[in-house]
Amino acid sequence: APIRNPKVLPSGRNIHALDPQAIPTAAACKNAEGVVERLIAREKEQNGGKYPESIALVLWGTDNIKTYGESLAQVLLIAGVRPKPDALGRVNKVE
Repeated sequence: APIRNPKVLPSGRNIHALDPQAIPTAAACKNAEGVVERLIAREKEQNGGKYPESIALVLWGTDNIKTYGESLAQVLLIAGVRPKPDALGRVNKVE
């Protein structure tokens, strides 16, 4: 079928919802810290003061788009690392 309106095709600009090197943002990491602290505290409370043996998380693309990587930051914090942005704010390393 022929394209009825070629103006609806992507222009080559802004075809992605986010830059994967730009997440998680500093704000997303700050929010994730509180979430992870509460999660770990709740799990310890339910397990007699012991840390959980495992935690399962689901990473949804849409959720990370809306929160600028907060779920990704949660995973990193639970794994014991923090994202380390470079001078331009790109996240390519962890510490």
